[in-house]
Amino acid sequence: MKLLNRKYSIVWLLLSIITLNISNIFLGKLLKVYDKGAWYTKWYIWVLGILLGIFPGLIMFLIFILQTNVKIACKLEVTGDNIYGYPYVWILSIIVPIIGWSIFIILDIYIYVWIMIRMFQGKGENVN
Repeated sequence: MKLLNRKYSIVWLLLSIITLNISNIFLGKLLKVYDKGAWYTKWYIWVLGILLGIFPGLIMFLIFILQTNVKIACKLEVTGDNIYGYPYVWILSIIVPIIGWSIFIILDIYIYVWIMIRMFQGKGENVN
């Protein structure tokens, strides 16, 4: 797709900064990382999360964004997918205070930065 060309990398960088990386939802759609049978495709789960309150709905949305970013990073061949590709690493980093939270933030920033670097290297052009 033409939007994944290297010359549009600066646009993706600006969209990522302006939208606080929510633009990666659209990038995930272009890279075809979403599964049709996954939890985030079921409307009743989102309704239940919102009905339970703002906080559960927000947590669900943040998990969806994180899962999308990890799938995008794997699709763009960002190194380290044997670490950040497993959900257990993320769950463990949330459970363990201070050190785990620091690791969570570092992994999150690592994925965000390397997605943009891979887009600037033209890896988005080669993805099916």
